[in-house]
Amino acid sequence: MKKGKVLLDWGYMGYLEEGHGDPMVFVHGAGNRGEVWIKLFNTLRKKFRLIAVDLPGHGESSCLAIDSVESYTAEILSFIDKMELENVTLVGHSMGGAITIKATPASKRISRCVLVGTGAELNVNPKLLKGLKEDFLSWASTMAKWSFLKGAPQELIKTATEMMIEAGRDILYNDMYACSTYSGSKELERFEKPALVVCGEKDVMTPPELSEKLAKIIRDSKLKFIPGAGHMVHQEQPEALAREILVF
Repeated sequence: MKKGKVLLDWGYMGYLEEGHGDPMVFVHGAGNRGEVWIKLFNTLRKKFRLIAVDLPGHGESSCLAIDSVESYTAEILSFIDKMELENVTLVGHSMGGAITIKATPASKRISRCVLVGTGAELNVNPKLLKGLKEDFLSWASTMAKWSFLKGAPQELIKTATEMMIEAGRDILYNDMYACSTYSGSKELERFEKPALVVCGEKDVMTPPELSEKLAKIIRDSKLKFIPGAGHMVHQEQPEALAREILVF
């Protein structure tokens, strides 16, 4: 697997890359980084050029304070342009899904998208926002637990907790604030590209009803629920998600 970075006007955007073919760009959720997608790579790399980005301020990317989905979207579009990618399948999870909803209609380089555990709006519990400010370590751990199916392996929860803590209080808070103020309604009104809408059957962070609503709004869409998964479908059931993407 190749590690790369692209120089944009604010600094470097890091990414992981593997495989050959038409590009598939992955956008992670709040407090995460590109590596959360790599469990899908073994199944997808023979047919696609897989690129998992680190959003600004996350992972290997340069630090840039962002607190809106719109600003993240602008940087993803700049990344795709700078990489000169064409016929892109854009895949986004949670906050990354919100970014995907905004980015897909805005670029001719993006042909289709996969929306994982996301929605037209992402309501955030005010207690979570307050907790991330006042008791970061405890609430980062709580957020990680909420992200997985009850009874999920502790190693998964531990890794997710550590990733959020490594992102830091300001980045994770800003990400969740961005989710709380996001709306994809305008973009969804003019959404004409094919979309696969996917959600874990037991997702409590972005409940399945949000995906059902998305699938009704997007004319050319397919809706799939993944059994045995909560919010972190790509971590809990990566092969099942990869197969749905291949079929799509």
